[in-house]
Amino acid sequence: MRIASTLIILALSIFLIGCGSNPNEHVQSNEFFRQPSDTQASADQSAAQDSQQAQQDDQQEQTEADATAESDQQADQPQAAQAQQQSDQSDQSDQSGQPDQADEADQDDEPDAPLETSSDVVRRYNNPSYGYSFDLVCSPFCDPNSNGIDRVSFLSETGRALIGVDVVIDDESDLGDQLRANFALPDNVEFTARSTAATVTGEPAERFDWDEDRRATGGFQVRWHALVVRVDELVVILRAGAVIEDYEAIAPALERALGSFILPIELGAQPGRYDRFDYLIEYDPDDVAQEFGQPTNNPPADESGIFVLQSASALKAVLTWQTLGAAFYDGDAAIQQSLSDSLGIESINLSGDYGEVDGQAARTGEAETQFGEDLMQIQSFAWYCPDSGREFALHVLDRDDPLAVALPLLESFRCSAD
Repeated sequence: MRIASTLIILALSIFLIGCGSNPNEHVQSNEFFRQPSDTQASADQSAAQDSQQAQQDDQQEQTEADATAESDQQADQPQAAQAQQQSDQSDQSDQSGQPDQADEADQDDEPDAPLETSSDVVRRYNNPSYGYSFDLVCSPFCDPNSNGIDRVSFLSETGRALIGVDVVIDDESDLGDQLRANFALPDNVEFTARSTAATVTGEPAERFDWDEDRRATGGFQVRWHALVVRVDELVVILRAGAVIEDYEAIAPALERALGSFILPIELGAQPGRYDRFDYLIEYDPDDVAQEFGQPTNNPPADESGIFVLQSASALKAVLTWQTLGAAFYDGDAAIQQSLSDSLGIESINLSGDYGEVDGQAARTGEAETQFGEDLMQIQSFAWYCPDSGREFALHVLDRDDPLAVALPLLESFRCSAD
C-alpha cells in the first residue's frame, strides 16, 4: 500500500507538470446510455408516426383499388370462369400463402434478432467541491473522474483530445483576457470566434473558439472551444479541444460536453480554500490542488484522505488526515507513517516540538528526497484535533526553505471549518 500510494502521488504530480491533467478513479459520477433529448425524442416519434400512417394509407388505397378491379373483372366473366378463378386462388393460397401451424411452430424455435444498443455511453462528471457537471461521451472520454479540485481535465483514449474545467478568481478584466492569461496563450493566437452563448444555470456565458499551433516547439496544432461564465466573484472556464487531424471525428463529443454544462445556483467552494471535510486549510490559488483517499484508490472522506498541492514545477505539499482515538495518537509516529505511506520516505530526522497549530501541540521533523532532477528538502509536522478525533500530518517540499513554505499553510489551518 505504501509503494502504491507513493507511485500514484508522485506520478500524477509529474504528469500534471507535463500536461495539466488529473486522472483519478473515485470522484462522483454516474453512468447511463445516451438518450435523445425530449424535443428530439418527440420529433423522432412524430416523424415515425407520420411515416407509419402514410404507409397504412397507401396500403389501404392499394387494397381498395385491387378490390374494385377484381369486382369489375368478375362481373364481366361467366359464373363458371369465376368459380374456376376462385378455385385457382384457393390452391395458390394453400401452396404459397399463409404458413400452416407446423411452420409457425418451427419459426418460434428460431433465435431472436439481436437487440439494438447505443453505440456510445454517456457518463456525467460531478465536481464534488463546486457542484458543476457535464457529460463525457465514451468513446473517446471513457474515464469520467478526476482528483482535481479547482482544475479538472479529462484526456481522450488517444491522448489527442482534452476536456477540462478551471475555476479562477475573477479579476474583473475582460473574459477573453482572463481566458488568455489562464492558459498562457501566446500573443500570436487570436480568437477565431467570440459569441454570447446560452446562459448556464441563469448566468450569461461567452463562447470562444481558437486554433493553437505549437508544432514549432514539438507540440500539435489544436482546435479549441471554451465556455466562460462569471459567477460568485469567480470565473468558470470549460474548454474542449482536439488535435486538428482528429477534430472532425471527435467534435460531437466535445460539443456534447459544452452543451450539457450545468452550474449550481451557488458554487460551494473557492480557489485557495479547502474545507470539504470540515477542516480548513488555505493555499495559493495558483497552485494545483488535488485530493485522494487512503489508500489512494479510495475516495477521500471525513475519516481519512490526502490533500496535495502542486506548484508550477514540483510537488509542494501533502496533507494527510485520519480518524484516531486520542489515546492512540503519537506525533512522531504520525510523521513517520504518513511520510512513508504518501511519499515512500522511510528516513526522517525527528526534531521534537514545533509549537501549536490551531491551538494544538505539534511535532516536527526534517528529511530530503530526490524529485526529478532536484534534491528537495522536506519539513514535516503532525498534530491532533480532539473535537473531530483526527490526526493530521503535513509534509512540505522545497529546494531551500520548506519551513517558509509551510508557515502560511500552518497558520491558516483550522480543525473545524466553521
